[in-house]
Amino acid sequence: MTWKGLLRLWRRLRADLERAYYEELVREELRARAPGLQLGRQVTIIRPDRLILGENVVIHDHCVLYCAGQAPEYRQGGRIVIGNHVELAWGCILHGGGAQIILRDFAIIGAGAVLISEMYSYRDANLPARFQTKIMGDIVVEENATVGANAVVLPGVTIGRRAIVGAGAVVTRDVPPFSVAVGVPARVIKRVDEPSVRDRSGSA
Repeated sequence: MTWKGLLRLWRRLRADLERAYYEELVREELRARAPGLQLGRQVTIIRPDRLILGENVVIHDHCVLYCAGQAPEYRQGGRIVIGNHVELAWGCILHGGGAQIILRDFAIIGAGAVLISEMYSYRDANLPARFQTKIMGDIVVEENATVGANAVVLPGVTIGRRAIVGAGAVVTRDVPPFSVAVGVPARVIKRVDEPSVRDRSGSA
């Protein structure tokens, strides 16, 4: 190997070591402020200072959390807020670009699901999409709701309490509480039984 090859190898190794050191520092800092956090391998977090974590959160391998958005009309643009006992399955993406993404307690985000709080607009046919004002809106997944594997949730959508979004669905509008939504675009196909007062109180 030539000296130039050795130099390239050294630079690559140094960059890998610096990246690994930084990632470990981020992991330690997150664990210190999020009791019970389980963080998988190769999890990418952009702007971890804008990530708010509850207790006993599980983030599986290869997830991406993008908290680096900037939007003047959204004071908390880019912030991601994750409640207690939330689980993010393998490879899901939370893109808090122009607005917040909020996951309430016990929410589940399935493998490969994508939640994106901003997207390009195609309203003006005379302008390229990248020069048009982006569509932005907070995404909220309420308590005990589930977003299925490979589903896509678009800006401004709220997934209601205990609602279920089917695998592969594209959610363009709010999903009511205690309902099941599937398809492209997602539509409600049935209701989930709402627990009775007796069930909620835990009595027989």
